[in-house]
Amino acid sequence: MKASTIFCALLAIVVGAQLIFAHIENKVTLNKPETEETYLEENEPVSGMFFSSEYVLEEYERDDAYCIRYDDADANLFDVEIVVDSATYQSVIDSIKSGKEMVGALVLNDSLSGHWQQVFTFVQNSENF
Repeated sequence: MKASTIFCALLAIVVGAQLIFAHIENKVTLNKPETEETYLEENEPVSGMFFSSEYVLEEYERDDAYCIRYDDADANLFDVEIVVDSATYQSVIDSIKSGKEMVGALVLNDSLSGHWQQVFTFVQNSENF
């Protein structure tokens, strides 16, 4: 009888200690690490980006450069001026006049781009799309 009483007392102490430990440990909360969402470049065109003539607001020539005003919320581009080569510029104008949508990608044209200006070229049926 004494052995069972001692066993029950030890069991009560162990279980009580576990409950106290669990209660104390439960109160310790881990702080969620702060995360910062970063975007590559908001409102700036990037090489290989999706392009559709549907999002062209305006096309014009400025300082011997062919420009389009582009607005695509899905790409974080809001009323952005993109300098394009002459073939892309003419294709956009023809697409808008004919009502046929141009879909593809704009890639950086290294041969036409300079340190002061990026010039993009339209690529139809890009592998990414």
